[in-house]
Parts: sequence; C-alpha cells; structure tokens
Amino acid sequence: MVRIEDIEKNFRKFRSEFWEDVVDTNLSKNEKDMEKLKTKMVESDYFETVKKFAEERGWRVSSRDTRLTLQKDDKKTTVELPLVEIDEDAVFIQPWSRVAERLETLEKQLSGEVKKKTD
Repeated sequence: MVRIEDIEKNFRKFRSEFWEDVVDTNLSKNEKDMEKLKTKMVESDYFETVKKFAEERGWRVSSRDTRLTLQKDDKKTTVELPLVEIDEDAVFIQPWSRVAERLETLEKQLSGEVKKKTD
C-alpha cells in the first residue's frame, strides 16, 4: 500500500527532475514546450504514485492535464488535487506542504468511514 512518505520521495525526485524545464518553459512561454512538459509530468512516477494512493483508498481518479479529480463512489464527495498549476503563461509545481495536506485529508476521510462502519 502506498504511504504518504512514498509520495513525498517521488515528489522530491519529480521537483528535481522538472524544475529546470519549468523555468525554461516559463521564460520561453512556448505553447509547444508547455504541452511537452505537461505530458512528461503526467507520465511521471509522482503522478502515478498519487493516483495509486487515491485508488487504494477507494477514490475514483480522473485526470485533466496536471490536475487530478478524485471522487468517492457516492459521487457526493469530490476532491480536486492540483499537483502542478498551469495558467496561460506559467507552470508552477505545488509545494509539498499543500499536496501533503490534501493527501492527509483523503486518509482522514477514509479512517472516518472505517470508524463509522465499526461503531
């Protein structure tokens, strides 16, 4: 089972692999470069590990560019998880603290459900 610590390790690797590309893309503002960068990011171990983490905890995962949308089976609970923010002319890797906070929320929601079932 994927742990938050595993994701943090992949995040650090991801950030070190992509920070130069992010800076270059932000400076060039080239649409082609941005699309190539997005594709590489979405295929990274970091994105795959986050998806697996969510799926193991009962979330359905869909991906729109660099933003993951997680939904519970009841379809009432939806969580947006932006791992990388991209606007018209800039790419921004979300800080680990924000991602970790969201992941901890997913874990708490799961443990809350387990608690309710065992009461």
